[in-house]
Amino acid sequence: MGTLFNQTSRKDYFDNDAVKFLDTVKTLARDHGLTVEETCRILELSIKIDDYDRKDRQLAGVGRLIKDLIEEISMLKEKL
Repeated sequence: MGTLFNQTSRKDYFDNDAVKFLDTVKTLARDHGLTVEETCRILELSIKIDDYDRKDRQLAGVGRLIKDLIEEISMLKEKL
């Protein structure tokens, strides 16, 4: 997965590399009284929300960079 500034990969969403996705789903389903399908849907939504949050933070960072660039160009313009 492509990342911007070392974004954590999706596989790190689960506690560690030794935990397999299916085992995680089965454990969560059992512990919370859900079906495997319900658990997969919840995990999918959770990952999407996390992904949206990361994109928001990345876009905010790009916005700050653009703002800084505009300020630098404005200062250069004043010096001319």
